[in-house]
Amino acid sequence: MRDSLLPAAVIFISALTIAGAILLRPTGFDRCLHVVSADINRHVGSATLDPKDAEAQGARICAGNGAR
Repeated sequence: MRDSLLPAAVIFISALTIAGAILLRPTGFDRCLHVVSADINRHVGSATLDPKDAEAQGARICAGNGAR
């Protein structure tokens, strides 16, 4: 019984690791949001620009709603 428990536990932990990696990988929207937000911050370069505003504008652009 104990001999079969160890391989089963290793297989189970491996499956959880793979499932976690699949679920945590960045989506296309996340990549787009990161690129657009970084571009907005770089072009504006203002100390008064709120990072949340840049992220919100990036989300609108990535969602196809355009910039305000």
